[in-house]
Amino acid sequence: MEPWRRFDSDASGTAATGYLLVGEAPGYRSWANKRRFTGPAGQLIRRALARLAHPRYRDLEDLFFMTDVVKCHPRSSRNPLANRSPRRAEIKTCASFLEAELRLLTPSVVVTFGKLAAGSVAQAVSSMAVGTGLVCRIVSFPHPSPRNQRTILRTYPSMDAFERAVTRTFRTLIAAIEKGRRDA
Repeated sequence: MEPWRRFDSDASGTAATGYLLVGEAPGYRSWANKRRFTGPAGQLIRRALARLAHPRYRDLEDLFFMTDVVKCHPRSSRNPLANRSPRRAEIKTCASFLEAELRLLTPSVVVTFGKLAAGSVAQAVSSMAVGTGLVCRIVSFPHPSPRNQRTILRTYPSMDAFERAVTRTFRTLIAAIEKGRRDA
């Protein structure tokens, strides 16, 4: 595997919360920044958490273990700096890695961004539920890329409303962690 295809281990965040964030595939900017979810779509997700101004959960890395369905940047053949949607063969190749992450992490909640991420996680969880007993809640959002805004605006009145919905989900997840700490 080429070095540009690997994130440092600390780029994945934390498994301590029991929350997993799953995207479709790492974008070029994330690889260049050596930090997950830092392209235009990732910045929207990061802003949604920053809106809370929570002292403990400032960054996605503080709240989630983060991964992608496809582990390598699916670069465009015309422009290696551009992103493209993952191909079926890439998704199939990486399916066992996503299942291994789910098996190892046993998350209580998985937040997905994009139809591909939602479908892949749902398929992995349902196939694993029989053998491992894995039960988790899946919260799915549309992919927040600029190219997908028309799809988002079919469900949300504005991009700001979409970002606020993501913020509400993050607020709920943090509240559950804090309630668990008080109840322990």
